[in-house]
Amino acid sequence: MHGPSAAPPSQSASMFPHTWRHHWALDEDPFVQEDADKDPVLARVPLEAVHSSFDRLYGTPDSPAPGIVFGEKGSGKSSLRLAMKRRLAGESAFVVEYMEFDSFLTEARKADRLPPSGPKTPRRIVERFTLADHIDAMLSLGVTKLSEEILSGQRPGAPALAKKHKATLVALAGLYYRSDDRSGDDVDRGLRKALKLRSAKPFGQNLLRFGLTALGLGLAAVPFVDSIGIDAAKHLGVEDTENSLWWMVGGAVLAATWGSHLVSKLITRRSAGAATRAVRVVPRDPDPLANLLERMPRSICRDLALPEGSSVGTRLVLLQRFISLLKELGSPSFYVLMDRIDEATVLSGRADLMRPFVESLLEHRVLQFEGLALKLFLPIELSRLYLGASPEELKSMRLDKANSVPELRWSGQELSEVAAQRLRAVRPEGTPKDQAGGRLSDFFDEEVGDGQIRVALGELGTPRLAFGFLGAMFADQARELDDDLDPESPDWRIPKRRFDILHASWLDRARGLRRALN
Repeated sequence: MHGPSAAPPSQSASMFPHTWRHHWALDEDPFVQEDADKDPVLARVPLEAVHSSFDRLYGTPDSPAPGIVFGEKGSGKSSLRLAMKRRLAGESAFVVEYMEFDSFLTEARKADRLPPSGPKTPRRIVERFTLADHIDAMLSLGVTKLSEEILSGQRPGAPALAKKHKATLVALAGLYYRSDDRSGDDVDRGLRKALKLRSAKPFGQNLLRFGLTALGLGLAAVPFVDSIGIDAAKHLGVEDTENSLWWMVGGAVLAATWGSHLVSKLITRRSAGAATRAVRVVPRDPDPLANLLERMPRSICRDLALPEGSSVGTRLVLLQRFISLLKELGSPSFYVLMDRIDEATVLSGRADLMRPFVESLLEHRVLQFEGLALKLFLPIELSRLYLGASPEELKSMRLDKANSVPELRWSGQELSEVAAQRLRAVRPEGTPKDQAGGRLSDFFDEEVGDGQIRVALGELGTPRLAFGFLGAMFADQARELDDDLDPESPDWRIPKRRFDILHASWLDRARGLRRALN
């Protein structure tokens, strides 16, 4: 057997990591990153190298359906989400990621006037976070993204939308747009300009209002016109009653004209204020929405379906309107990828807080909403939401129609194949396929067979642990070698003894992590 244990002590320097990678034709470490969202290699791994449940979770963009997967930490939920996002990039589906929960939870806390800290604050926040709040959060993500695409010219078909759809989009932006780059007024003006949204209502109303104003002033001025050429004393003495009548009629016309205008304006402002306050998870200035309501014809305004309090029904109408807009713009489905719930600061990774936060989403009318593909990547702790649910709750959830994966488990064969794909992803372009370093078995002594590697990876069970184990073995082996080791030396390969020792160590580590984290 070849390996460091059999080699005599050397005075040469330990091998540098780049020397190890250069020998095996690797541009970078294929197993260094544990966080999928920060993993530079993952984007280069072929989309086919995914978990066997991926296609069922992914569904069909033209006929969207929900998908729910439960998995322990490091089981690859985020890598599945990123793979789904990559594949959807080649489709016409509209995709948002629902992951930054802290901002939405913080705004909900402010709306409820709860203290920023305190032992009971997190519990009170999640218990009051309703399905309406979740839909508002999803609409905020979707409306903000769509608005930005229209403002940047990525949706050339937007100006061709029907006037009703344009008004709906501007109203949705007034309710849900949120960005650090643009104010509500900027978006309102920008969208109306990009959509070429013009309204005849202000001109028509202004013409009528000013016409009535002129009439009122004219009626009030009649006595003064009639008094020309008439004795002033007679005018003041005899015709006072008639003059008063003209003034009263003219004043009444003016009062009715401007009074109705001010009342209408007040009602519109109150409606806009109530609608924006109902959206608790997005801080909004009601002025852009109020200005839109004042400009639009009354028939269109009545059909906008503004949110009312915590009503789920009005949110579902708004969600349907948004999905209809997407279809008009060429996107047949709205994908919402919900992940990293256990990383929200307010939830603190606590199952007793995550469960009430997620539970309202597991409802049939949302999961099966036409045009919506809600994909939930949930911690394994939350699987009890349906494993321990009552028959009535299960009927409400209908998870049998939600493409559910009760536990994300990987076989040794799957992990071995994905690891090999990661190796090939970091090799220089043009490297011959048969050159050593493109297969896992290339790195191990002949005593370590493919079957033993697959078994070891399968026992670790998750990509994070399996790839961490492989990366640790590579690093440990390189540290024990001379930097000027002969390229033909068998010591480049990891001996069985090191494989067995590290495998046992990582199995103990995996058991400890599962006890601590899950």
